[in-house]
Amino acid sequence: MEKPKPDTTQGTYFSLYGFVQDQWHIYRGQPYVLNKMVTLNGKTDSCLVSALNVEWGQIFKIFFEADISDPKFLDQYDFTMFDENTTETRTFSYQAKDPKLFTQKLQIAADLYNDKIRSIYIETQKNTFWNNQSKKLFYSPAHIIQIQEHDNPLLGRTKDFVIQYKFL
Repeated sequence: MEKPKPDTTQGTYFSLYGFVQDQWHIYRGQPYVLNKMVTLNGKTDSCLVSALNVEWGQIFKIFFEADISDPKFLDQYDFTMFDENTTETRTFSYQAKDPKLFTQKLQIAADLYNDKIRSIYIETQKNTFWNNQSKKLFYSPAHIIQIQEHDNPLLGRTKDFVIQYKFL
């Protein structure tokens, strides 16, 4: 018996690509200063950077890799939504059904009344014979961007890397 294919005419999951484009158009050219903190295996360095000098292409690439809006991902995630009245937040959660999918978790927290996105949290993983890599991505508009990466190679040292941009 053949497994029915998902109906791709009914839309797609949340688009990180579309969201990032919207954010770029909203905040582009603003005179933000960010506190950039880089931690590698427990050692931290920080500096202040202008938003004009941030490596946006590298950051976007990492978030775009986790995008699940392509129709091929339909029916590959369990979707839940719940409201939290205390914090006035509506949370949309996508959890991968298959542990081999790159994006394992995507959570979007939005304002309960106007659906304005407050934060996005993503967990990814890529396991090969040579390396197990996991990432945790967090973005809160005009507040913080955080990328955590854990590499556990078959040969060599484990690497824990965190880069964080706090908007000042």
